[in-house]
Amino acid sequence: MFRYILILMLMLMPEWAVADARNGAEVCVEDTLTIRFRLDSIRIDMDYADNRAAWGVFEKTFMEHFADANPRTLQLDIYSGASPEGPANHNLWLGENRGQAIRWLVRQQLPGRVGSIIVHNEGARWEGLFEAIAASDEPWRDEALHIITMPATLDGTLRDHRETKLRSLWGGTAWPVLRDKYLAPLRSGATAILSWRERSDTVVVRDTVMMAAPQLLPSIIFADADGSLRRMSDSTEVAPPVVARNPKLRQPVWIARTNLPLLGFGGTPNLQLEFSLGHKDKWSFNIEGWWSWWVFSRNAYANEMIYGSIELRRWLGRRWRRHTLSGWHLGLAVGGGYGDLEWKSKGYQAEVYSGFLNFGYQGRFGKRKQWAFDMGIGLGYAYVPYRRYDGSTLFPVGREERYDDHLMWQETRRFNWIGTPHFNISIGYVFNQKDAAYKRRRAVARDAARNAVLHRRDIVMARERYERDSIKVAQKQRLKEIELLPRQERRQAMAQFELEQRELKERQRQEHRDAKYIARISKHQAKLVARETKAQTRAERDSMRSELKAAKQYWKTLTPAERRAAKQAVKADERMARQYERQARLSQKEARRQAKQARKEARIRSRIAARHQKNLDRMRFDMEKADSKYHIK
Repeated sequence: MFRYILILMLMLMPEWAVADARNGAEVCVEDTLTIRFRLDSIRIDMDYADNRAAWGVFEKTFMEHFADANPRTLQLDIYSGASPEGPANHNLWLGENRGQAIRWLVRQQLPGRVGSIIVHNEGARWEGLFEAIAASDEPWRDEALHIITMPATLDGTLRDHRETKLRSLWGGTAWPVLRDKYLAPLRSGATAILSWRERSDTVVVRDTVMMAAPQLLPSIIFADADGSLRRMSDSTEVAPPVVARNPKLRQPVWIARTNLPLLGFGGTPNLQLEFSLGHKDKWSFNIEGWWSWWVFSRNAYANEMIYGSIELRRWLGRRWRRHTLSGWHLGLAVGGGYGDLEWKSKGYQAEVYSGFLNFGYQGRFGKRKQWAFDMGIGLGYAYVPYRRYDGSTLFPVGREERYDDHLMWQETRRFNWIGTPHFNISIGYVFNQKDAAYKRRRAVARDAARNAVLHRRDIVMARERYERDSIKVAQKQRLKEIELLPRQERRQAMAQFELEQRELKERQRQEHRDAKYIARISKHQAKLVARETKAQTRAERDSMRSELKAAKQYWKTLTPAERRAAKQAVKADERMARQYERQARLSQKEARRQAKQARKEARIRSRIAARHQKNLDRMRFDMEKADSKYHIK
């Protein structure tokens, strides 16, 4: 019996040796297979790129190391994805189906050789795009990295807003390079990465599809031009452009309008004043007044009226594309007034109270767009209490009979009107205008300031998240190592670990208290600086007042001749200053003219060069055509 047991042990010894050798190492063999897919395709084409050669190398390596391995101990991890272009849900669909295609290829080419296959769907590969651009020397590298590190949000077409910003980077000139050089490998190459290792346990994991955890982009390490390594979170080069403030953007715009050039609408002229509200040019406040006091033919005809209204307007459309106080507007107005109308033997005296919704359009014309044309109509309600007067006495005047000039009161009534109580057409002049170019620059400045704030916030949050995640990963690894220790050593290590955790928490509390104390001190210092600045300003103001008072007293002591001489000297200085300003304006005008001439010459030279190159291309094409036609060698 003992002899049979010994023979069986000798027969099984090679397998035990191989198993011990494999179980002794964490990873016996580790290699990577890259399968390339065509654009927007999930089908594997072995004739595309180097897919056949890559699979041959992988299969050869697999056969060399795991030809006799137990399939239950082998696991394959497939990482699939797509480029960041297009809708996010389509990229997820591409990643999942490309991973399934790789798994089907492995099952077909290596039947029964692999126990479990796990597909990790990465979706849009923003991490790969970040690493590729970070390792490049493109002039727009920092701006592109700043855009990629922004939080991901989707628009109405389910596209990531970062793709839209990349398309408009540097006026759209950077997108062709991004599309052909950096997105193409992510889109049609290296879209499925397969890595495999031998499992040390005997638990069988079924085929499954997993979503890969997104990497922390700002914590990715890349190499500088000098070979040194740095993180994105430690970079000070990736920053949005600094845009200088333009004080003219904050100036209010106001318009004075009247209908007098249009003959006053039946002899009732008006005057309007409109002011823009806020720096976004979406609201305005309009004040309007009507006045007429005309009497003809000994009170037989009269048109006497005074009326006023106030209106709050909301300007419609995209305001950064239009001039201030121009375009379609919608307003809410209230008004009131008094009127007296007489026609021969009849007269009406009335008060008017109205409220209406005004809709209209205001346009600009002129060389500098400083003239405005406004028209609008109001729909609403008017309440009119009025008194009617008649002249009932006839008296002879020569051969004619006229009514008495003194009209007598007849009745008092009230009139309610729902319709169009207001109509306006007027022409005005614009003061402190801000044109569309100023608005575009203002929008750029506002977006740059907001992006700068978001950039600083994202960098700080990324650094904190990276440090917090690093600490958590280190703690989990430490706990796993402690669990593998013997019981006595495990207790001591756990006690030491808990002590370190308490010290870490205490240190974090102390840092938080120090930060609050430093913030309080900084606030107190800011108050002191403000108080000192205020005191200095007050001292300068008092000094200027004393100097002005002394100058007034000195002026009183001068004789009339000395005063005339001083005034002439001041006028001479002012004339000299105006002359200098005029010369400066002429110099600027000449510089602009020269720059315009230089741009014109550059455009002419470029057109000549393009025409010359076109002629050369045409000649080369004709020569090649003649060579191919007559077989000239």
